[in-house]
Amino acid sequence: MNSVNKKMVAIVVVLLLVVGIYWGYRAFIAPKGEEGKKHVTIQVVISKENIDKTFEYDTEHQFLYELLKEKEDELGVSFKSFDVGVMVTGMMNYIANEAENEYFHITVNGEDATAGPQEIPLKDGDVYRFELRTW
Repeated sequence: MNSVNKKMVAIVVVLLLVVGIYWGYRAFIAPKGEEGKKHVTIQVVISKENIDKTFEYDTEHQFLYELLKEKEDELGVSFKSFDVGVMVTGMMNYIANEAENEYFHITVNGEDATAGPQEIPLKDGDVYRFELRTW
């Protein structure tokens, strides 16, 4: 085998490994959305603006991001895209000030979210809280 053929085989093997890893992640590790109708609550707390609002929605969306996009105007939500996903940068038309180390902290039923809104599955009865904090 000449060196060009070896390089082609190596490239194909690497591509197959990447596809396999991606498939494995999607099949076994990635959060799964729940199908069907759900009743969920979204709370928005921005203490420095005296905002503490609660919204209740019936939805068939599977992930939090989908619901936030649908209710974007009502919630005054804004997003910023990164290589790893989407981050909520604003709620109730208030944009977190990066210069002041502000961000919107997400909790689900009082527990810190471990992913961004694109990977947070909606579940019936869950409460999703967005609170402006500083780090």
